Order: sequence, then C-alpha cells, then structure tokens
Amino acid sequence: MPLLKPGQPIRTTGNNLVGLWRPSFVKVDHRLFVYGGGGNVTNDLHVLNLCDMRWETIQTVKGTAPCKRYGHTATLWNNCIIVFGGCNEITEYCNDIHIFDLDKLTWFQPEVTGNVPARYLHSAVAYDNKLFVYGGFAKNSDCTYVLDELSVLDLKTFVWSKYHGVPPRYNHSATLIGHKMYIYAGKDEHGDTVSDLFVINLNAPPYTPHLVLSGSQSSASSHMVLLKSQHFCEAVCGKLLVFGRYLAHGNHLLTGSNTQTALNGTTNTTNNPESVYGLWMLDLDTLEWERQECNANFEVGGWNYFTIISEAGCGSEEQSQVTMNNLFFLGNTDPFRPQGYDHFRDALVINAESLGLYDIPPPNFSHEFAQLLNNPELSDFIIVPSNGQELHVHQVILITRWPHFRNIYRSGMIEAQQRRMDIPEPYEIVLAFLKYLYSDRLDENEPWHVVCEVLVVANMYLLNRLKKICCERLFRHHMTVESCGLIFEKAIMAEETGLKMLALDFMFRNYGSVLKSDVLLQMPLAVRQEFMEAVPDEATLEVSRSASSIVPRTLPSPTKCLTASSSSTSHNTIVSNSTTTTTSNNTSITNTTTPSSMLGISTPPHYSSPTSSTSTSSSYHQQHLHHEQQQHNTTSAAPAAANTTAAAAAAAAAARMRHSMSSGVQTNSMSVGV
Repeated sequence: MPLLKPGQPIRTTGNNLVGLWRPSFVKVDHRLFVYGGGGNVTNDLHVLNLCDMRWETIQTVKGTAPCKRYGHTATLWNNCIIVFGGCNEITEYCNDIHIFDLDKLTWFQPEVTGNVPARYLHSAVAYDNKLFVYGGFAKNSDCTYVLDELSVLDLKTFVWSKYHGVPPRYNHSATLIGHKMYIYAGKDEHGDTVSDLFVINLNAPPYTPHLVLSGSQSSASSHMVLLKSQHFCEAVCGKLLVFGRYLAHGNHLLTGSNTQTALNGTTNTTNNPESVYGLWMLDLDTLEWERQECNANFEVGGWNYFTIISEAGCGSEEQSQVTMNNLFFLGNTDPFRPQGYDHFRDALVINAESLGLYDIPPPNFSHEFAQLLNNPELSDFIIVPSNGQELHVHQVILITRWPHFRNIYRSGMIEAQQRRMDIPEPYEIVLAFLKYLYSDRLDENEPWHVVCEVLVVANMYLLNRLKKICCERLFRHHMTVESCGLIFEKAIMAEETGLKMLALDFMFRNYGSVLKSDVLLQMPLAVRQEFMEAVPDEATLEVSRSASSIVPRTLPSPTKCLTASSSSTSHNTIVSNSTTTTTSNNTSITNTTTPSSMLGISTPPHYSSPTSSTSTSSSYHQQHLHHEQQQHNTTSAAPAAANTTAAAAAAAAAARMRHSMSSGVQTNSMSVGV
C-alpha cells in the first residue's frame, strides 16, 4: 500500500499521543513505532501506520517492558528495537538495555557485562552488530555533567566498552551514513547550543571523532544558527537534512553581541530572540549548507518530529531500482496549546524530489556495450526512427534492458519476425534512448530538449530509473528561462510531480524574465492553464517608479510553501493581499492557499506535445504499450488560430496578475495603462 501523497497537513486518527513529549521513534517499513515519553511519563508502545495515518497502542505484548522513561534512545537492529537510557518518572537516569522483538512482540532484557554511566538526551546508532552510544547528560551524588565518551555495546556478546576523548555533547543527533556516524549540534559542557559537525569511522576502534565543520563556519557562511539544541537530522542522497528552530534573520536580529555569539557557533537563548522552524541541507561533498524554502509549512503550531520515509519501487526489475523519498513531519497545527495537547497529531509530507533530491542508483554495468550500438556487422535487429534513418541494434541487449521489446519478442509479433521496428520519435531521441539501454547512462552531452523528450519516452515505456536521471539532469544542469516552459510541460506529461514543482519554483523565482520572454506563449493551452492555476487569484504585478528601487530578494518555493512571509516593498513585486515576497528578477509570487496541483495531490492531466515525438504511433505501439493512457492527441489548430488563442490567454493572465494594480503607473516618463 503506498504512502499518503504530499499535500497539506493530515490529521492522524486512533489513539493519539496526547500530552506526550520526548519519546523515541523507530521506523520499520510502513510503520513508525513510538516508545515512552515524558509529560505523564509512560512506557506504552505506540505505532503509527504510515499508509492510513492511524495510531494504535500495542497491548498484546509478552515479557516485561522497561520502566517508564523519556529522553532515551530506541534503535532498530535485526528487526528488534533496542531501548537504552533515559530519565524515569522519579527523575533518575537509566543505563539498562531492553530489546523488543518485532516478530514475536516480546520484550526481553539481556545479561550485560560491564557498566556505563546512566544518562539521558544521548544518541545511539546500530552498526556491524554493535550499539554506539554517544554523549548524554549524566549525574552523580555531587553534580550533573555532560559525558565526553563513546560507549559501545557488542550485540553478540553484550559486553560494554568505553572510549574517551570525544567532544562532550547532549541533545545532539547521530546520523549513520554507511560506516560513518555524523554527530551534529546539541549542547556542550557549558550548556551552550552548538552547531558543529563531527564524523566518526565505525569500522574499527578507537573511533576518533574528526571535525567536519565548526559552528563558526556554518554560521558565517550560511547564517544557520540553531536557537534550540533539539533538532532532527536525517541523511538522503548524500545530503544531511536538519530540521529545528533557527534564529529569524530580520533586520532587528543578530545585532551586536548576539551576532558575535552566533558567529562563534553558540547560541544563548536568554533574551529569547525570535525564531522559526527551518529545514537545512548540507552537501557532504561541498560542505555547504542551503536553507530549503518550506518554512511557511510550519508557521502555525509546533512541529516535533522529522524523518525520511523511503519507498522502494515495485513491479519490474527496472522499476524496483528507484527509491522514492518523502520528508515526513509530525506536529500540531493548533496556534495555541489547548488542554490535552497532542504534540504529534498532524502529519505533513513533502516530496523529496521537489527539493531536487533524486535517489538514483549507480549504473549496473560497464558502458563498453555502447560500442556495439549501430554496428551493422554484429547487429541482428534494426530500429527505424521517424526520419527513416536506420539504427542497428542487438536483440539480446534490448530483450534484457527493455521490457516492451521483450514482450514484442516473446509474443512473436511481425516486428520480431522481420527483425525490424519503426518508432515514431526522431532519430536523435531514439539514439539517446538506445544509448541508455546499452550503457545504463544518459550521455552527459545530450541537449536539454533531447533530455526532455527522452523523459517522455521513458515514462511511456515505464523505465523509472531513466525518468529520474532525466529529471535530475534537467533540474541541475538545464533549468533556464529558455527551457523552463518545456521542462514544465514534459514533467506534466511524464507524471513527474517533483520536476514540475521545481520548474514552477524556477519560473516564479524568475518571473520577470519569464513574463518578458515567450515562454508562456509557447506552452500548449492546457499546460498554460495549469501554470496559471498555480498563480493565486489575488496575485498582483506592480511596476516601480524608479529602477533604482529594485532590490532582488529570495522567493519561497511555491511547491513547498502554503503561505509566504510578509515584506513591504516599493519595487517590482507580485503581491497577495498583505503577504508579499520578491523574486531575484524583481517579481514575486505569494501564496495564501496552494492549489492541490502544486502539492501533488491530484494526478496531472495528459497533454499533447507540439514536437514530432508525439506524432501518431504505429500499430504496434497502439496495441502493445503497457501505458496506453500515455498516448497523447496532437494539436492540429492552424497557426493563426493558435496565436489568437495564445494572445487571448496571455491577456487574460495579465488581467488576473494586475488584480489590484492602479492605472497609469509612471515608468521612465511613460504611462503604463492598465
């Protein structure tokens, strides 16, 4: 059963976690297990079904559950949940180990050799049959203190070992990527919030931490300053994603001593500066932080958990190579905390691909097979594109790599007998497609318009890995004012919601240049209508009286934001009631409400393409493609009629955009009549 699709916050049902805070979370397939928690301290075990968003409390368990606690860790290992540490209901710290068998629904407590300090607000990961526990807050008869040790439990022998000399931390995060554990942020031994990043190689002792980024580096280069130490950190596609509360960088914030403290990598919250929820991404190759434009999703209520939910592809072998990732948040959208407050009542899902995060596995085989393509001497089959130029191929490779061709061959169709197949796409599109089949790669030198058409072909033949390669290529290397319109159109045709959101985001960020170009006029009418549906009815285009007043700003992504923050401007903007945000091209789009088509709730309709690649298919295509619903009717309107329709649509769009624009705005001594 698929996970719920991205959209607006969803109200969970069932036995909600009213009054619970600081529990532990463990993801197992399509379930999220939650154990313990503070407030009314408990040792209940809850589970959230991620398909129907329903909570249940697991009642029929065997064995003896751990005592009530919060601030502990729960770690998945061999289909078991390992619970360690925490603070119990009489504020005593714990150092016991308990294991819950998910298959047998049974608690048991192993006999452990060795002793480690009791603690809470620590971190733990499982790797190579070992439990690695970092830091934490501890106390003895005299005082409380922050642990500067890494404790390792061998899960085969249940023997503890300790390694000292690590930076003291508590309330931090530990994220496992391969054999490396990344320790991020938290509080140090002085109780200051820090934002440094360490990495530890877990393959062999002594498990020495190495500094990756200091707090001052993070703050100075990206203005990323955690206000509160509590945060959530996840890894996906070679990136670290961190969600928490950050200082809001307004003109009145981070001045004087506050600025210096922030740049030193520590945060003192005594003065309680204004803060916002934020999602930041760290590229582990470039070590650069980037804030993700989705803050408006979290403007109301409180958000208290974040993770990545991954869904493996299903169906053919090619489809199963692709992993779909979604960002998953739990919180409460009530603006105030009523009696019986539920910290985890509402769920929010954000498509990771709308952030440009494509989880594409590496090629499966060498690209040397590409040398065999179009070699008449060794080939045994011919592919004929729309222009009639033959391409010589090999049946064994196409049967292995192309499910559609395999079905034609097995069914004994006329193409298989004649060893010849006509394909309605142009030569350059077919050649790029065949190169992928031969090498498991998309040629880096393919022009962007070819990649667009290959995306549609890949969708038609259900080649998901090729689809994602095209999407990532178009987003990272080819998204320009010239190309964004066609990319938006092809994303709709290929049912790629993430790429569609990225194209919308780009067009809104560069709305001035897009509006001045012929991008909108070149779109088919249905595609242009979908674009216009993404623009709020209240949006307004204001023209400044002086070019000197133009100040570029950043536009929150329409694909990730429900509302935009208010900013008063006197230059070119697009305004939505009282909320205004400005693009880097002196325009802005502001959403009060986001259409469902922008959030991927509804399935995009299919549109005809103006290119030759969508001409009428041959009979074998009509009879044997597995994706008949992808067939698109071509538009046959005369050019003059098309231009008239486009001009009328553009005029209507402009009328909508200047909803509240005053007439006779003076620009460079010329009156722009509206």
